[in-house]
Amino acid sequence: MHHLLKEAIMTHIRYGRRTPLVLAFTDEISYLTNRKNVAATEVLNTLQEKVQHAVAQCNKCRTTEKNTIHGGDASSGIMIILNPPSMLSSVEKKVLQPEVDEMITKMMKAIHVDVKACYITNMIKCESQRELPGTMFSHCQSLLAKEVELVKPLIIIVMGEMRPLQKIVKNSSGIQWFNIEHPITLIKNPELKKPAWNTLKLVKAALDGK
Repeated sequence: MHHLLKEAIMTHIRYGRRTPLVLAFTDEISYLTNRKNVAATEVLNTLQEKVQHAVAQCNKCRTTEKNTIHGGDASSGIMIILNPPSMLSSVEKKVLQPEVDEMITKMMKAIHVDVKACYITNMIKCESQRELPGTMFSHCQSLLAKEVELVKPLIIIVMGEMRPLQKIVKNSSGIQWFNIEHPITLIKNPELKKPAWNTLKLVKAALDGK
């Protein structure tokens, strides 16, 4: 803060005191804040690229079909981990994807969060009919743990079965975890939307510090 004040004073003097000292000081703070925001976005973009690269290079599950890392700038402090129902074909997942994206957007909007400010990833990084979901996740677990470590979310919402994540949950600290049904499950079973909404209200309370 002292160096900001020094820069403000120099700006104030440099322009023949035409720039009020308070404005000069404010400009210096604004510049620094903007640079931090840009730097944070660059770090997250780099993270997404690293994850995508690691997924592309992995061939443990003997598949060339990779799930998309949705990303997001994580400025909301929220990370969403998607774990769709296991008894679902890749074709059906693709058909339902627009509805899934729309539902996640609406969920976040309902608690006053821009979905673009959430970091969204998949628990399993590939689509393979040759491997069991448990086997695939064992291959992805270290990568997902690294994502959590690098994103540093305050809140993680797991959409889908959470049991495989227990090791990561146990090894994380300072993170609040919440679990709701995957959007595909909610689409097929509308009666489960009320429990999901109740959990989202808990997420909102956590964001508000209540």
